[in-house]
Amino acid sequence: MKLYGFGSNGSGQLGIGDTEDTTLPQLCHLDNGQEWPSSIKMIKGGGNHTLVLLESGQLYVSGCTRNGRAAIDSSTDSVTKFSEVPSSAFGGSKIKLCSALWEASVVVTDDNEIYTFGAGPKGELGIGNGVKGNSHKLERFCPTGEHIVDLTSSMSHTVIIFSNGDVYGWGKGQKGQLGAPAEIVWQPRKIQNLNFQAVRAVCGTEFSYLVGAPEYGQHAILGSDKWKIRSHAPSSNIGWNQITASWGSVFSLNKSGDFHAWGRNDRGQLGPAKRPVGLARIVAGSEHAVALTEHGTITVWGWGEHGNCGPGIDSQGFVKGWWNEMNPCRFGKFHKVVGIGAGCATTFVWTEETNNKPD
Repeated sequence: MKLYGFGSNGSGQLGIGDTEDTTLPQLCHLDNGQEWPSSIKMIKGGGNHTLVLLESGQLYVSGCTRNGRAAIDSSTDSVTKFSEVPSSAFGGSKIKLCSALWEASVVVTDDNEIYTFGAGPKGELGIGNGVKGNSHKLERFCPTGEHIVDLTSSMSHTVIIFSNGDVYGWGKGQKGQLGAPAEIVWQPRKIQNLNFQAVRAVCGTEFSYLVGAPEYGQHAILGSDKWKIRSHAPSSNIGWNQITASWGSVFSLNKSGDFHAWGRNDRGQLGPAKRPVGLARIVAGSEHAVALTEHGTITVWGWGEHGNCGPGIDSQGFVKGWWNEMNPCRFGKFHKVVGIGAGCATTFVWTEETNNKPD
């Protein structure tokens, strides 16, 4: 497996070995010089740090290490290659979910324990006012017999969903993105008065978007109506297959490979009127979106000032009214693109070797 990154890299968050922004995909490296030990499950980007979670349950981090957000021992303020977070930071457990905030990170272990690390001036750590440090284990509040099925964060708040549909959140909640009352939520608090069983969630800076089972189409947006994120939402979301959110927009991909998007669009975040079709996956960064077609082509649009949309932006740094494409051949004749990720003005692509390589 190979991982590539492009875009903003001032703190080494791309993991490519330097701190220069790049518009072209560059190979990401492990600090031990080895290959990735297993395939990638997910990538999450914070303000200036990136988390890579492997299917094996191992967690890697690159970028800014200040305030303990990376949960690794480092003599510098940043690392430019991906370093493994020791499992001792999480009681020796494997990780099944992770998310990144502006200056903090959250992980869920296989045994449904929650750990937070980094800075928490607005409740981001879920353990009290202004607490900082490498790793904090939250007091267990999992309903009896249930387990955590989803975890998502934006800049300053986090939402988790349990297998029974209960939703909890913590962090910055003054816009109502964590339910009522609208305030900073210093410790995990249950979001009340949902009239459906939630199964998935995504977060923007001032909202949380919750969906129920796709066959019913039930959904809810909590928070402000900035960028018309609530008033322009569809009445239901039947048939969704994947959902993702940028700071101010929501994207919903159906099983046919088409997507619907609403919210902020001043930088082309929602994509052109004529959108790419036949999509297998879509992910949103801070103000851009990345999609992978069924044939392995990567399409990118939105705010690309730091190179995260690849070469080809307008005078304002936008990919607005069109999308950029990257042919899978760019990543090697005998490699296929199997995953995409996005963070704060960062884009990631990972590939695996095909069976067509000659002996």
